[in-house]
Amino acid sequence: MKNLLIITTLFVLGFVSSCKKDETTTPAKSKKEIISSKTWVVGEVTSSGISAYKRENKPADNLYDLSKVILKFNADGSLTGVDNNGKAVSSAKWSLSMDESKITITNTGINGLDGDLPIVQVTDPVFEVKGKVTLTTPIAGTYDGNIKLVPQ
Repeated sequence: MKNLLIITTLFVLGFVSSCKKDETTTPAKSKKEIISSKTWVVGEVTSSGISAYKRENKPADNLYDLSKVILKFNADGSLTGVDNNGKAVSSAKWSLSMDESKITITNTGINGLDGDLPIVQVTDPVFEVKGKVTLTTPIAGTYDGNIKLVPQ
């Protein structure tokens, strides 16, 4: 009888210790959550294969100086930050389309960033949209381009 009790106890302990805790998976963040969780700066602007701005370049190697641009997309739909002239952005707004494929940005004062912009990608380290880029060389004009924002 004593052996039966010991065997039963060992069996129960073995069974209990072999059970794994259910792993909880964190649901993927929505684009809105990713966008509003960071403060963004311009990492790169390209158009037609031409780099108009790259953050790691020397200022002389860029067509534009966007190093002052800082954007904070707040969860309430407001957008704050600094434009490319160092002026505070205070009355700007943003919203996503229902399917989160486009972002609408208004009143930033930043050329090429205001309007309805198709989203290229939103991941933890990159937020990229299609916008309008004005080039002065090689052929002056306003063209479709990509604006890549990275966390500050």
